[in-house]
Amino acid sequence: MPSPREALDYMRTVSRGSPVDPRWSLPGMVLSRIRDGLVAEGSPLTLEDVMGRADYRDLMTAKVDVGDAAPDFALPQLEDGGELRLSSLLAERPVALVFGSYT
Repeated sequence: MPSPREALDYMRTVSRGSPVDPRWSLPGMVLSRIRDGLVAEGSPLTLEDVMGRADYRDLMTAKVDVGDAAPDFALPQLEDGGELRLSSLLAERPVALVFGSYT
């Protein structure tokens, strides 16, 4: 189970939003958690469940350093159902990877 400090740090990170998630004020998030508890409606997992998982903790550990080559990965294409590999894009031109939040 996460400590109150860890839960607050998580809320601070999530409150910043991302390219796909809107910003959410920290006081608003805290009030929602007090009112609704630590589980989202319809979610089988609580905040404690997520923060206690080894794979979540692993996400907090950097795997590459500045200047390292990005590891190859594949993502599904929505249009045709195929997949797109980073290595195929790098063969054509430089690629910038931009990461948002995991929320």
